[in-house]
Amino acid sequence: MRVKVPIFLFLAATGFHTALAASLESAEKKDTFAEDDQEEFEAAQMNEDAHSEDVRYLEAVQGENTEQNATQEEDMDRDRNVDADHEESESDEDVDGMRHKREYLEADVEANKTANLDFLGQKSRAL
Repeated sequence: MRVKVPIFLFLAATGFHTALAASLESAEKKDTFAEDDQEEFEAAQMNEDAHSEDVRYLEAVQGENTEQNATQEEDMDRDRNVDADHEESESDEDVDGMRHKREYLEADVEANKTANLDFLGQKSRAL
């Protein structure tokens, strides 16, 4: 029986040592996982902050572009209106010019008719 007690104590001490070592190792793994989780969380926060900052920047740039586009569209509309007014005045001038030309041609045709009638009248008298 004397031999059984030291073997029993040895086995009990070995089991206790193994359990204690496993427990400490488990605690270290938890700390490591907790640190890894904390690092991942902080990295995710940084990415989220950077993303939200990028979004704010893009929204600001889009706002500026929208304002510039609106200004450009207003300028283009104003230019179109000026061009349309200019074309209307040119077309009015063209119409006036065409009217004068038509009146001139009509007067010329009348003069030719009269001249032809006079010529025919003189020719018929001569015969």
